[in-house]
Amino acid sequence: MDSATLDRPSTAARGEPRAHSRTAITRLVLEELARVRPQAARGNLTPGMSLAEAEVDTIGFLDAVNRIEGRYQMRFREDWLAGVRTCGDLVECIAEHMFDNADRVGGGASPRFEPQPQGAAVARPDASAIDAASDPFPECAALEERLAALEAAGLENPFLLANEAVSRRVARIDGRDVISFTSFDYLGLAAHPDVARAAKDAIDRFGTSASASRMVGGNNTLLDALDEELAAFLGTERAVVFPCGYGTNASLFNHLFGAGDLILYDELAHNSIMQGANASKAGKRSFRHNDHAQLDGLLRDLRPQYRRVVVAIEGVYSMDGDYPDLPRFIEVKKRHDALLYVDEAHSLGTMGPGGRGICEFFSVDPADGDLWMGTISKALGAGGGYLAGRERLIRYLGCTTPAFVFSTACSPPNAAAALEGLKVIQREPWRVTRLRERSELFLKLAHDCDLDTGESGDTPVIPIILGSSTRAIRVSQMLLERGINARPILYPAVRESAARVRFFLTAEHTEDQIVRAVATLADVVRETGS
Repeated sequence: MDSATLDRPSTAARGEPRAHSRTAITRLVLEELARVRPQAARGNLTPGMSLAEAEVDTIGFLDAVNRIEGRYQMRFREDWLAGVRTCGDLVECIAEHMFDNADRVGGGASPRFEPQPQGAAVARPDASAIDAASDPFPECAALEERLAALEAAGLENPFLLANEAVSRRVARIDGRDVISFTSFDYLGLAAHPDVARAAKDAIDRFGTSASASRMVGGNNTLLDALDEELAAFLGTERAVVFPCGYGTNASLFNHLFGAGDLILYDELAHNSIMQGANASKAGKRSFRHNDHAQLDGLLRDLRPQYRRVVVAIEGVYSMDGDYPDLPRFIEVKKRHDALLYVDEAHSLGTMGPGGRGICEFFSVDPADGDLWMGTISKALGAGGGYLAGRERLIRYLGCTTPAFVFSTACSPPNAAAALEGLKVIQREPWRVTRLRERSELFLKLAHDCDLDTGESGDTPVIPIILGSSTRAIRVSQMLLERGINARPILYPAVRESAARVRFFLTAEHTEDQIVRAVATLADVVRETGS
C-alpha cells in the first residue's frame, strides 16, 4: 500500500469503515512517533513499546497526533487520547475511531473538523494551578513562569532585543556592534538613498500618515501609482495595497469564503492564514507541507461537497526556507476547479531572476493562479501588504475587504518607499543576483560544517535545526555574545524536535561576514553538544 493510499480514506466515506488495515495504520503511527523522538533516542519503535520507553514526551506526542489528523482526515478527542500509553494503543485508537461519523469530514456543507494551530493542544496554561478568582488572566502567570524558568536556567529572554542603530547589516545592541541576520530587508532597500529620499519627499507632500482609510479620504496618488506598479511588476491584471500584510490574510479568508466553502491550507502556513481560516464559517483543514499529491487526494474526495474550495500556500516558507512546486499545485487546483491563494511575503524580491517572485522562478503565468498576496515590508523595505490577480476580483476585494475598508491606509512615506523600491529592483538587478549568491554561500558553508539546514534551498531563509528549544536559546545567546545576532525559533512555532536558530541573508551581507558567522555558529553548535 503506497502513501497516497494511506492518505485517502475515501472508501470509508462510501460505507467501508475498516478499509485501512492495522498494518498500514501501524506503519504510519510508528513513522510519525519516530519523527518526534529526540535525536539521541535508541532502538526501533514497536507497537508494544510504551511512549515513555520510546522517549516520546507530551509535546512530541501531540505533534505526532496533529500530523496523523491531517493524514487521516480525523480529529482526536481528548478522552480517546487519555488512555494511550503505548504505540500500539494509538494504533488501536485510530483503527477504532478514524471513521466515526462525528469526527471525519462528512457530506455536509460545514464539516466539524477544524484543525488548530500546531501545538495549540499543549499551549494552554494549567488552569488548575491558578486561582481564577484571584487572577482573571492566568495566561499572564503562565508567561511569567516560562520567563522565570529561562532565568533559572541561566538564559535570557531571546526576544524583543532593541536595536540602537542599524547600518547595512551591522546592528548596535547594548552598545556593541553585531552582524545581524534577523532582517527581512533582503535587497538592502530600507536604507537605499533613492528609497529614503522618496519617503522624505512624500512626508513633505502628504505628511507622515494617510490619516484615513483609502475608501474615505486616505487615498493618494502615491498609493494609486503603487497599485499600478505592483501589478506591472508581478504580471497581474490588477493589484491593491493594504495597510498590513498580516491583516490582509487574516481578513481575506473570512471575508471571501463562508458556509458552503472549504479552505485548505499547508500545515506550515503562516499564522495569519490560519487565523483568517479559523475566523471563517467555511470548512477548513490543513494538508501536509508542500504535498501536492495529498492535496490532490483531498480534493478528489472533498471537492464535490463544496461550492468553492481555496488552496492556500506560500511562495517561500519563512521558518524553513523552502518553497512549493508551484506548477504541480496549479495542475491540482485546475484539475479540481479550486482556487489558488499564494502568500508571497518572502518570495517577492527573492525568487526569480528579476525578483518578481515564485511565478518568475518557475516561469509560470500569474493568470494560472487566482490570488497573489504579499507584503511591501520585506524585500521592498517599507510597510504594508497587497493583493494581486484578475481585474474583477481584485477590484471587488479592494472595495469590500474589512482590512482595507476599515483600516487607515498605508502611510505616504511607506507607499513612496515601496514605489521607489520596485523601480530600484529593476534599475539594479544585481541586488537579486547578489542575494542569491550570498544565500548559496551561507548554505554551502553550513553544509560543509555538517549543520542541519533542513529543506532550505534557493531562498535567503536558512534555519539551523538544533532539536530543542533550550539549546536553540543557548546557541542564539552565545552567538550574540560573539558578535552574531540570529534569533531562535521555538515550540510551538515549530515542533520541539525542530527548534532552530534562523538566519536571514541579504544582498548587503559581505562574504567575510558570512564566513565569520558560519565559523562561529559551527563552534557554538559543537560546544553546546547534541
